[in-house]
Amino acid sequence: MSAPDPLHLPPSLAPGARVALVAPAGPLSGPEDVERGAANARALGWEPAVGRYVLARHGYLAGGDEERLADLQWALRDASIDGVWCLRGGYGTMRLLDALDYDALRRRPKAIVGYSDVTALHAAIGRHAGLAGFHGPVARARLPELAARSLRQALTTRENPAGAAPGARCLRAGSAHGRLAGGNLALLAALAGTPYAPRLDGAILLLEDVNEAVYRVDRMLRQLRLTGMLDGVRALAVGHFTAIPDDGDEGGRLLDDVLGELADELRVPCLAGLPVGHVDEQWTLPLGALATLDADAGRLDVELAAGGGGPTIIADSPVTEIPMTQKSGADLIAEAKARIREVTPDEARERQQRDPSVVFLDVREPNEWNLGHVPGALHIPRGTMETKIEQAVPRDREIVIYCASGNRSALAADTLQQMGYEKVSSLAGGWRDWVQSGGAVEG
Repeated sequence: MSAPDPLHLPPSLAPGARVALVAPAGPLSGPEDVERGAANARALGWEPAVGRYVLARHGYLAGGDEERLADLQWALRDASIDGVWCLRGGYGTMRLLDALDYDALRRRPKAIVGYSDVTALHAAIGRHAGLAGFHGPVARARLPELAARSLRQALTTRENPAGAAPGARCLRAGSAHGRLAGGNLALLAALAGTPYAPRLDGAILLLEDVNEAVYRVDRMLRQLRLTGMLDGVRALAVGHFTAIPDDGDEGGRLLDDVLGELADELRVPCLAGLPVGHVDEQWTLPLGALATLDADAGRLDVELAAGGGGPTIIADSPVTEIPMTQKSGADLIAEAKARIREVTPDEARERQQRDPSVVFLDVREPNEWNLGHVPGALHIPRGTMETKIEQAVPRDREIVIYCASGNRSALAADTLQQMGYEKVSSLAGGWRDWVQSGGAVEG
């Protein structure tokens, strides 16, 4: 199985960097949370810029979706903002993922910092902007010495923000080298099957959580296992699972038993008890950077370029500075269309009549599919196509890919060609032109 695409490391946050404080998930306790977040930013040498709606509240959310999204979009789009520091976790970030301006991050990469529910944001920007996110303390947290030092090393000086973990537990011996990925287990399970789920093949999987009984941890890990997300994981780097409630029933199991069992199944090293998660003393870890986990020595070492003068490619070779030309989404679509074949709806129907085995592949999202689709079409959303297409369609079959307007399908066709599918074309104008031209509709 191929390793995940390389992720870009955003520019470092040097002294004087302007950092947006936002609340994309749960509500804050009050102005004191914002004041502490601003004080933390200043202590690190950054200039805080507070989102307009951070003190809004809508039940268990820090304001309505529109308010939280407005603050986050501002932070991503404003050219004067160098980084984004989430004030707290909780719940709610997933509700914003479909609407985020990933193009803005591609044009101007920015460091995004937080943990717990912010795992959803890290996963989304990794998948859709190719950008590494920083799993670290939220802005409102108190920052003891270890947490502040690791945060500074990860974001400013670009030194190894981890290292030896005294007291960590070796649950399965061995060492591994790979990209860091993961975060909060509940969020990883919730993202499974969505276009925002992180690719974990070739990864050192980072895990943490809070208030989850052991049987629920077991169930979420089973879910990830059954989806195939854990295929190709190279190691388990487990932080703290805090405030574990009593299972209540007889025959409860220990968390280490469940984690060790999974490590044995995957045949990978596992180190538990790392300073990561819902604890004050925690590391800041760039999800997407290369790292080495040595379970026997109780160490996790992260590879970062010193100085951090600009975007860095995190690749399978030692980290090197590579000049990058930022491209817009329109640029990528135009380049893809120059490399593929496009067919009109009439041409697609003719092909289908000539050869009934032609596969119509719908790469739209489930809500779009449910509103109508080409009769007999195969539905695989664009975000999961690479991981599912080989099991669904042989490489010698002819495939006509369609989306809403012909852009996602062009990118998908370009990808399939790179995967060895030679008889691939994209439906020009997509579902829109198919319907307008009188094409058959099902659903």
